[in-house]
Amino acid sequence: MNLPAPQLVRPFQSELDEDALARLLVRYGIGQAEQAAVRAFGRIIPADALVDALLERFELSGDGAGSAIAPTLRAFCVELARVTAWDFSPAWPSRLVALWSDCYLAGAVSEFPFVAIEALMSACQEQLFSDRAMVHRLELDILAALVRLGWCLGGLLSEASVVQEQAFRMHAEDGDTVLGIPNRRRFLTLLTDFLGLAGQRGFLGLLVLRMEWGRSVDVLALDERDHLRLALSDAMRAQLRPGDVLCTLGEDEWAVILPDLMHPAQVALAGSKLVDVCEVTRGNNFPSLRGRFCAGGAWAPEHARDPLGLEQAARSAMVAAKSEGRAFALFSDDVAARAMGDAGFESEVARALESRQFQLFLQPQVELPSRRLVGAEALLRWQRDGAYASPPDILAVLERIGLMAELSRWVVQQAAQHLAALDAVGCDVGVSVNLVADDLKDPELPLFIRQTCDTWRIPVSRMCFELTESGLVSRDGMSVSNLQALREGGGRLALDDFGTGYSSMDYLRRLPLDELKLDKSFVERITLGDSDRAIVALMVRIAHTFGLEVVAEGVEDAATEAVLRDMGCNRAQGYFYAPPMPVDQFIAWWEARLNTPHEPT
Repeated sequence: MNLPAPQLVRPFQSELDEDALARLLVRYGIGQAEQAAVRAFGRIIPADALVDALLERFELSGDGAGSAIAPTLRAFCVELARVTAWDFSPAWPSRLVALWSDCYLAGAVSEFPFVAIEALMSACQEQLFSDRAMVHRLELDILAALVRLGWCLGGLLSEASVVQEQAFRMHAEDGDTVLGIPNRRRFLTLLTDFLGLAGQRGFLGLLVLRMEWGRSVDVLALDERDHLRLALSDAMRAQLRPGDVLCTLGEDEWAVILPDLMHPAQVALAGSKLVDVCEVTRGNNFPSLRGRFCAGGAWAPEHARDPLGLEQAARSAMVAAKSEGRAFALFSDDVAARAMGDAGFESEVARALESRQFQLFLQPQVELPSRRLVGAEALLRWQRDGAYASPPDILAVLERIGLMAELSRWVVQQAAQHLAALDAVGCDVGVSVNLVADDLKDPELPLFIRQTCDTWRIPVSRMCFELTESGLVSRDGMSVSNLQALREGGGRLALDDFGTGYSSMDYLRRLPLDELKLDKSFVERITLGDSDRAIVALMVRIAHTFGLEVVAEGVEDAATEAVLRDMGCNRAQGYFYAPPMPVDQFIAWWEARLNTPHEPT
């Protein structure tokens, strides 16, 4: 089973056959008499005279004349001027069309052949009549034949331009113009063709690969990102067998069609090998980028007999590999069952957001060393089947299905409502809410927050907006503008999960921050060894150097609190003080502590 390799750009068929040429000449009225007239002109007027006239007309004389495409245009004009030596066989017009195709690919405007032919006709007329007032009938017949010939060449070259433009469109529609490989549209066509032959000779395998960068790749300029994608594509292509087809399914996703496999295990071998190659290529080209590759594989006819079904099987396996922290997974009944469960979970999450089933809990933040309540962090909760669903799983689904912006607005509204409830009982602490990268690109975000706070009659200064390092990687102008607008509007800004992201020190220097939050992964280890304690102490000193308050997350015991207090950490939160809780329970907790503010619960 050997299908032809996919052609992204269809080469223009510049070779004319005898029949096509005959039809062309008839169409433009060029018979034996006209051909004889052109030959007569060629015998009395040397082609070099016409060449010089054309090159002078377009300022193409000399090797260095004109723009970068001047040599290509010059070659075309030289060949065009030799029309008077044409023996009316297919060879010469085929050569002329090929030269014009080169010009077109080099960037020449589509009107150039017509302008060149018009200049050629003017040069022929000048050579034929010179400055004479009287002309002979034979000369008029020759000129008429040359004009018909000009129309003929114009029509031929116009067709070449149209075909070349169609080839460009096909290339854009069927292929990735940067990577030079088939895109998703072409991939489905190819996969359909291969599936039609699957089973005749072995298995048909399919791999789906994805690079998971989070937000780190956003710092790359577009040309750098293209360079990375091209390097990955070239590296994978070099590992494939003759007949295997690499396609792109999206900006960070590829598919590989593997025909003629003798055993399904070859799918797993190919998938693992390509992931390893991609990891090495990333490390060689962009070692500072953090990310990972994962891939999934399936084969026909066992897993599916149609292109979409086979792609879905391979994609489900890829998702399974990602969720299990593996580089590669093969499709199986377990993977299928998990995929069905994931699809059901997605639908439930979307319905929960729409019907307002989510809750916003508050976890206290206390001042050190007094343990006085000074704030709270708003945390998402959703009770499902009698238990609380994992917040990271909820957020991952909402981001995948494009509902993060809606969730963020709901969180801001709920936080404002909770602040109003706290005000009603005299608890005037602030509340921290989490924003994601896409929120910062929303031009209406600062206005929405201000209007929400006005609705609940609370100042924006009672809100602190927590931003993760991964969410801040983008240097998008709108993101920076929104941060400045939030700060100028009275809101506080905190850098969350400090030390786990990409450019921590740079953010401390250039962003208008108020707080730095130490990630739980650092805090929970400070009592385990001197090196872990030293790392956290250094973070605290750095934050204070930049004039920031430090909030420690995940404080679980008195020993951890004591170390943080000695380091000069300003605030802490964790189960040592209280778990996240609904606002009414938070108020009750606060009221119970009023008389014993120094006792943790």
